[in-house]
Amino acid sequence: MIDLKNKGAFAGLFAAIAAAGHSCVIRNSLPISSDDTAVQAIVDGYTLDDARAEVTERIDALAKAKRDAVVASISPAEMASWSIKRAEAGAYDGTDVSAPFLAAEAAARGVTTAALVAKVIQKGAMLSGLEAAISGTSGRHGDAVKGLDTFEAIAAYDYSTGWTV
Repeated sequence: MIDLKNKGAFAGLFAAIAAAGHSCVIRNSLPISSDDTAVQAIVDGYTLDDARAEVTERIDALAKAKRDAVVASISPAEMASWSIKRAEAGAYDGTDVSAPFLAAEAAARGVTTAALVAKVIQKGAMLSGLEAAISGTSGRHGDAVKGLDTFEAIAAYDYSTGWTV
């Protein structure tokens, strides 16, 4: 019989078993495998670092989903222009020459370049703040997982908390 050694909560372990051409399922709380010796060797080789990496990938996926939600209503074309807009807003010295892209957009909108620069700075600060919150929370959870030293603690770690977005 297989001894999962408190590693049964990790999908990565079962993926490694499948990748090696074997199977292992849990039935009535007992692991049933296609080859106990081979599967046990895979279980034994699944390390704390493997478990940490798996949970860190889940944290990264959640952070990506949070980022995607923040920009869901923004078109890719608009997002592509933001590095130019932010650079020009930062360089704006009160003249249209210092921010030609923003000056052209402002003219098309019928607003002053200064008004558009202010809007770009405000939106940029808001998006930067959201990214800082997402990145910081993701990093905090990742750091916490790196500090855990048992499979049980890693499996039980709740990385769904503390997200402000």
